[in-house]
Amino acid sequence: MKFKHNYKLTIRYIGTRYYGWQRQPNKPTIQQTIEDTLKVLIKHDVKLIASGRTDAGVHALGQVANFKTKDYFDPEKIKRYLNATLPRDIAIMDAKEVPLSFNARFSAKGKTYLYKVHQHPDPFLHGFGWYVSQNLDISKIQEAVQFLKGQKKLKSMAKDGPYLREEIDLRELSFKYDGFLLEFKISASHFLRYMVRKIVAHLVHIGTGKLDVDRFKEIILANDPSKGLFIAPPEGLYLKEVYYLPEDEQLKVEKQSR
Repeated sequence: MKFKHNYKLTIRYIGTRYYGWQRQPNKPTIQQTIEDTLKVLIKHDVKLIASGRTDAGVHALGQVANFKTKDYFDPEKIKRYLNATLPRDIAIMDAKEVPLSFNARFSAKGKTYLYKVHQHPDPFLHGFGWYVSQNLDISKIQEAVQFLKGQKKLKSMAKDGPYLREEIDLRELSFKYDGFLLEFKISASHFLRYMVRKIVAHLVHIGTGKLDVDRFKEIILANDPSKGLFIAPPEGLYLKEVYYLPEDEQLKVEKQSR
């Protein structure tokens, strides 16, 4: 099948009842749910390419995916159709036609994730954050954050595997704390699997006194996935935004026949 059109979707979802983004046999996933819904409109099989996988229980405020079709569809019609048909825990925030060369994964230039930790029991945050009841030493967390900002080798904060890259451009690592909610924000050129959840888990354990800052520095400098000690639960993690160059999304209408 020759594809003539390419569409970019910006997607928001609650990951609680899904087994992550990627399609899996006999398990509900975000990818499968959207693909199966799109197929009814598009009239042929659809393959969604995401900016990256999210694991089971992880949420998204701005996941990005693209798919190709042989026929033209009004992007606004695609958005309206999906939002009228998909389960209410998945929403399409934007749909646009992009060049055939656009790839949500390989065209991405960076991402931002948020992670939320709450300090008091709150049923409205159940499934949307990590509940940590122990007191936190914010100064110790800040000390560890300052150290991390200068690091580019973060394999110790990742799952082992052949995909591991040597260096990461860590563009932002910050947090805010109001005595109830501790929210981390991490932006980088790319992310290793479990990287955000492992970074947050180690920082929180530093805050509770279960991990010494000097020991944390040793773990990071070892640059070895086997050295990481903790991983935070998935429900506190949110994919906030994916970044692309404007020219990669700019559609040259005169070159694409409708």
